[in-house]
Amino acid sequence: MADFHGLALSEPVRRSLDELGFEEPTPVQARAIPLLLEGRDVVAQALTGTGKTAAFGIPLVERIDVAHNVPQAVVLAPTRELAVQVAEALCQLGRYRGVRLVPIYGGQPYDRQLRALRHGVHAIVATPGRLMDHMRRGTVDLSSVRMLVLDEADQMLQMGFQEDVETVMSGLPQERVTALFSATMPKPILDIVGRYMREPEVLRLSQPRALTVPEVEQVFYQVAFPRKLDALCRVLDARRPERAMVFCATKRMVDEVAERIQARGYVAEPIHGDISQPLREKVLRAFREGRTEVLVATDVAARGLDVPEVELVINFDIPPDPEYYVHRVGRTARAGQHGEAITFVNPREMRELKLIERVTGARIRRAELPTAAEVEERDLQVLEERLLDVLSRDGWTRYRAVVEELLEDHDPTDLAAAALAMSATARPARASARAKANSALAVESGWTPADEHEPARRRPAARSYTKNTRTGSRRPPVAGRRGSGPAGKVGQPAKPSPKA
Repeated sequence: MADFHGLALSEPVRRSLDELGFEEPTPVQARAIPLLLEGRDVVAQALTGTGKTAAFGIPLVERIDVAHNVPQAVVLAPTRELAVQVAEALCQLGRYRGVRLVPIYGGQPYDRQLRALRHGVHAIVATPGRLMDHMRRGTVDLSSVRMLVLDEADQMLQMGFQEDVETVMSGLPQERVTALFSATMPKPILDIVGRYMREPEVLRLSQPRALTVPEVEQVFYQVAFPRKLDALCRVLDARRPERAMVFCATKRMVDEVAERIQARGYVAEPIHGDISQPLREKVLRAFREGRTEVLVATDVAARGLDVPEVELVINFDIPPDPEYYVHRVGRTARAGQHGEAITFVNPREMRELKLIERVTGARIRRAELPTAAEVEERDLQVLEERLLDVLSRDGWTRYRAVVEELLEDHDPTDLAAAALAMSATARPARASARAKANSALAVESGWTPADEHEPARRRPAARSYTKNTRTGSRRPPVAGRRGSGPAGKVGQPAKPSPKA
C-alpha cells in the first residue's frame, strides 16, 4: 500500500496525518486499520516501535460519533506514561474531527478526571486499576462503548493487571470491536482472546524467532561486576549518543548508577517506580527535549515510554527474562531508525545470554570494550565536527583580528592546534572523570581491554555507605565504583547485590 489515501479515511483524519508527517502506513497499520474500520476484532503481535498506536488510533478516531458526548472507545494501557502518550497521539489524530478524550490513571487527582468526564468525552485512555475504581464509584458510564483496545497487553498481565483487565472487559457492552496489541503472546493473552474476542483476525507481524528489529545492532561485552561503571563511562564516551537509556536490575542500582555518572560529568537522571509522578514527567520531558543525555531506568520504564530517537540502549544488568530484553531493546531503532543495544555480562551470565538469543532469535555479537585510544579518536572527530559547524556560521569573524596579529609571531598550524586544544579542555568535569575511569580500568585493577575477560580479583568488601538525597535512606555504594565518602575518600568495592 503506497500511502494512507488507499485506506478510505475521512478528510479530517488525512489532514491530521499530513500535519503529523505520516507518509505511508507501516505493515501493522496497513493490515490492522482496514480490519478495524470494518468492525473486525484484531489480535496483532508486532514489534515495539512499529506504529501500533496509529494502527488502532486511526480506526478509533474514525469510528467516533462526535455528535454524542459519551465515551464510545476505551484504550487500556499498562502504565501512566503510556496512557498519557496514547491520549496525546489520539488528540492529534482526532483534532479535526473534534474528538475529545481524557487520560485516566493513578497518581492524578480524581477531581480533574471527574470534571473531564462530566464535561463529556468521546474516548478514555486509562490504566486498568484507575478505570476500575471509576466503574465501582459509578463515576463513568461505559454503556455506549463500541471499541476497546488493549495496548501492550502482555505487559499489563505481567504487571498483575489480568483480573482488573477482565473486570473492565466484563463491564463493557458485548457488541463492540476489540483490538489487542502486544509484542509477545504468552498463554494468558491467548486465554483472554478466547474468552472475550469474537473470531479475531490474528496478525503476526513479529515471529517468535525474530522479536527484535533488525535495525538494532546487538553486542555484548564481558565485564567483571566491579568494573561495570567504568565500562559504562567508556562506552558513553566512545559512542557519544544524544540520548541513551541504561537499564539496571533494581531501583537502588538505578539511583546509584545515575548519581555516579552525574558525578563524572554526564547529564543523567534516574526513573523507576519510587519516583513521584511530577518528577517522572519532568525527567521524561527533559530527556525527550535533549536536555538529559542518559536515562537510567528499571524495567518498569522499558514499556510504556514513548521516547523517540534513542540511539543507544545499555543493559547494565542482564535482563532477568528474554521478554524484558525484547522490550528494553525496543526503546531504540524506532520507526525504522538505526540503533545499538549493548549488554554487560560476566562469564557466569553467559548461560542467560544464550537463552535470550535462543528465545528471541537475536544474534548478540561479542565485541571488545572501546579502548582509551578509540575514545580519544572519537573526541577528535567530535572536535572536528564542532569546528566545521562553527566555521559554517558567522560568529567567529570577530576573532580574525586576534589571529592576524598572532600570525606575525607564530606558525598558523600551531595557532590552530592550540585553539583546538583550548576548546577540547573546556569540559574539565568530563575530562577528569574519564581520567579517573581509565585509571580505574587500567591501573588500579591492572585491567586493559586486552584482558577484560579475565576473572575479577577478589578483595574484601567494606560496608561504606552513602546517603540517597532523594529518599534520605542510607545504602551501600554501587558495585563498579569504590565507596565514596566525605571529600571523595576511597573505600573498597562493594559486593554485588542480588538481582531483584
